[in-house]
Amino acid sequence: MSQFSRNSSIAQRLDCALVLVFRRPREHHGKRRLAASLDERAVVALCRLMLDCALEDLRAWRGPVVLVPEDRDDLDWARSLPAMRSDGRAPVRVLAQGAGNLGRRLERLDRALDAMQLKRRIYIGSDAPVLKPRHYLRAIAGLAGHDAVLAAARDGGVTMMATRRGWPRLAGLPWGSPGLAHALSAACRKAGQAVLRIPGGFDVDRYSDLGPLARALRGDARPARRELHRWLVLNRLA
Repeated sequence: MSQFSRNSSIAQRLDCALVLVFRRPREHHGKRRLAASLDERAVVALCRLMLDCALEDLRAWRGPVVLVPEDRDDLDWARSLPAMRSDGRAPVRVLAQGAGNLGRRLERLDRALDAMQLKRRIYIGSDAPVLKPRHYLRAIAGLAGHDAVLAAARDGGVTMMATRRGWPRLAGLPWGSPGLAHALSAACRKAGQAVLRIPGGFDVDRYSDLGPLARALRGDARPARRELHRWLVLNRLA
């Protein structure tokens, strides 16, 4: 059973796209703060397991799904990922992020999704496996009365960004810094958008995040989360 299927508002929200913006897990590429404490093979394994968790959410989604790997060379690999529901009803689109900082890449992506008539969209990354169905439910409900919904992370960033009007200018925002959620909220309000902030848990950037991650996943029934928790315990990272 889909993790979302018990909620009728999710079942009927077929015009909201779930967009995964991510990097292909590979050695010496991404998560450098984790690599300061873990060897490269462990970092790659962890990133793959976290990506599996994000894909698990995409497969449970009842609306359109968009995969956005960082590099154009990874498009074919991204198309091979298990992101489609078993019934095949949710179309999966694959786009590349392109050049520029994260804000500029998101601006370009936002224009592309708007051109596809995907007016309501929720952006997630692949490093926040603590996201639960309630976060998605709150984001969808929040878009009924707000132009943007931001799931604020504990470190001042965001784990989820939802919009129904498109984003303002993003290139100049402090991506990767503790001030991101505040700056993004301010940019949206300056553009005349109504913003709702909700608690968003945390993403995984540092070794110190692994203990809280294991505790958050303990008892989680979702298969990819169970596998990630098992890996953390086996590698004595819990």
